[in-house]
Amino acid sequence: MRIKKIVAPTMKEALARTKKELGPEAVILKSSKVKTGGLLDFTGKEAVEVLAAVDGGTKPIVPPVKTSASAYAANSAPSASIRMSAIDERKIIMLQSDLNELKKSMMQVSSFLKYRNVPSLPENLQYVMKQLLDNEVEEHIARMLVEEIHNELAGDEYNDLRLILSILLKRISEMIKVTADKPKTGTRPRVILLVGPTGVGKTTTIAKLATNQKLLNEKKVALISADTFRIGAIDQLKAFANIAEIPLTVVYTPDNMQTAIRNYGEMDVIYIDTTGRSQRDCTRLREMQKLVRNAYPDETHLVLSITTRLRDLLEAAEKYALLKYNQMLITKIDETTSLGMILNLVTRVNQPISYITTGQNVPDDIERATVGRLARMIVRRKSN
Repeated sequence: MRIKKIVAPTMKEALARTKKELGPEAVILKSSKVKTGGLLDFTGKEAVEVLAAVDGGTKPIVPPVKTSASAYAANSAPSASIRMSAIDERKIIMLQSDLNELKKSMMQVSSFLKYRNVPSLPENLQYVMKQLLDNEVEEHIARMLVEEIHNELAGDEYNDLRLILSILLKRISEMIKVTADKPKTGTRPRVILLVGPTGVGKTTTIAKLATNQKLLNEKKVALISADTFRIGAIDQLKAFANIAEIPLTVVYTPDNMQTAIRNYGEMDVIYIDTTGRSQRDCTRLREMQKLVRNAYPDETHLVLSITTRLRDLLEAAEKYALLKYNQMLITKIDETTSLGMILNLVTRVNQPISYITTGQNVPDDIERATVGRLARMIVRRKSN
């Protein structure tokens, strides 16, 4: 058997050389990508290395043996099978190579389409424009920001990327509104209510808020759960409440809400968890309206996951306006690499952002939203 290593720029060329040097019966034993060039040559290009083999030995001379047709077919079958297997393997490798080339071409086309409308700009402004588009900022918003920066610069300032990014962050910061933590006023507890679609993380978020207020701010905190629809939601919140030693009441009707709040009259803050509803379930949202009214909340946070499509985020913001939310709480920041969606949202929905959540850990993975932090998230692309 002859075994030979062949290196070529592409898999297609490697297979062609294998066939030429070892013949059509050659079998590919192994293939991999390698770097060409010497040990200290850091400019080496990527190539394909294949290890091929072919049966090149001489056959022994043996006396002829009379065999039946079936015996001959049986003896010949393994050889034919091996050759067929080798042919199929070569076809698979060639197909994989073709698919890789097609994938590369598709990525180039996608990149071209994505940036086809990028205006003719100085290099640093083009970089900023592409960065915003990569972070999924809508094109018209990215274009507006870049044009504003363009109009503000002159001369050598176009070559100062640090200055350009500083102006960009300032412009984005001006487009974002956030809320500040408000202390209790008077004798009544501050009532904070969370609403939002299913699956956005309301229960975990409310546990973070409540435990932070008690453990870090040393406030007297109580919990009310009106999420009697989702299986396990109350048990989940009860577990959090037991660990943090926070009292919890479950309410089943809007009328029970006022009683539960009165019973916690000595508290500083009361957090209310509600059932997640689809923004398209208008009937259920109207049912929640009475419950929200009976709570007389000081703050109503619409909880939204940033991993949701913009169209669905905007629909939720529109339909949940029925519950008179006065701020947005953005969850699952850690579950996406492109945070330009935040800017797309705040430019369409005229409500401030209160908090962002960055993971599942209670009570750690939550923080007050600040314009500076959000602006940096929108501009800087996170690594995968």
